[in-house]
Amino acid sequence: MTFHLTQADPDFLYKLALLLAAPAPPGAPGHVIARAPFLPGTGPYMISGYRPGASFTLVRNPHFRQWSYAAQPAGYPDIIRFEYVADPRRQLSAVTAGRADLVDLLTNGQPSRDLGLRYPARLHSSLRTDVNYVFLNTRQPPFNNVLVRQAINYAIDRARIVSLFGLAPGQAAVTCQVLPADFPGHQPYCPYTAGVSNGTWHGPDLAKARRLVQASHTTNVPVTVWGWSGDAGTGAYLAGLLTGLGYRAALHTASLSDFFNAASSPDGKVQIGLFSFGPDFPSPSTFFVSALSCLSAGQSPAGANFAHYCSPGVDKLSSQAQAAELTDPAAARALWARVDRAVTDEAPWAPVFDSSWTVFVSARVGNCQVHASYGPLLDQMWVR
Repeated sequence: MTFHLTQADPDFLYKLALLLAAPAPPGAPGHVIARAPFLPGTGPYMISGYRPGASFTLVRNPHFRQWSYAAQPAGYPDIIRFEYVADPRRQLSAVTAGRADLVDLLTNGQPSRDLGLRYPARLHSSLRTDVNYVFLNTRQPPFNNVLVRQAINYAIDRARIVSLFGLAPGQAAVTCQVLPADFPGHQPYCPYTAGVSNGTWHGPDLAKARRLVQASHTTNVPVTVWGWSGDAGTGAYLAGLLTGLGYRAALHTASLSDFFNAASSPDGKVQIGLFSFGPDFPSPSTFFVSALSCLSAGQSPAGANFAHYCSPGVDKLSSQAQAAELTDPAAARALWARVDRAVTDEAPWAPVFDSSWTVFVSARVGNCQVHASYGPLLDQMWVR
């Protein structure tokens, strides 16, 4: 297979490794296959059973031969079975009692602080590369005014939002900037803090926030905060915060799917809400091209650019950083740090905390590894 690129792409190998698509045989249907026969695969496992809304089972592929441990290692379990359990509390109790072996806390939505205290050896996390942020729609009043966006960044109590989510120790770290601490190009930067600005968030500065709001002449503007069923009460917190800053704030709660569809709609009517972004691969371009660029703002739907943010100057700097990656990685990281600082200053997001992909496993699970983008590596685990 030969790929012909129209221009150099430093992220090309990362993109080839994405799970978003895979080769399929000629004549494969262009729709979801809900029953056997399933499509053949080349990995160590194959589908042996699927019950929609109930279970999904993988068994060893008898035709698989490991050709490279680094690229596609053989798996340890003989059977991997996914079971759908609607109640998040029943999911946790099943793993606690050993009736199941793993629950993904990223999708479970229950507070994990108590699990971390009771079963610290059974919680496993990836690097903290997911950024949880409040998006501020740069096309809608009052957030089309940079002073207001900066005011929200000063006013938000990041530690309180982490507490609302009930995250386990080490699972989250407060932040003021886009690039996570464990990411290429990251240099500590936090202008939105009380006390000394030394790259670390020390607490909210409400007095500074109120001064910026007054300078913007936007008080009494109506603002609708969008919340969703799993946002741990942060929607209500944001509505109260905006009311305290002088806006006529109201809360609208929707399902997660309705929230996403509305926030990514090209009409750009959702003013503010809390969401998260996880990079597909370890390159800053995933943030500043996929989620915070004029290209992503012009897409329909807008994808991850809920702020509808577009800065030609930042895009130009991002292009320079991408070009430098091909010949001078150190210079590229320095340029990405400048991009990160510029976007943080323009404040289309109010970054709140970086979080990890975390799973809770039964007492018999060994060799648990969690990838920052793809989650638990189920085929590399074993059970005793």
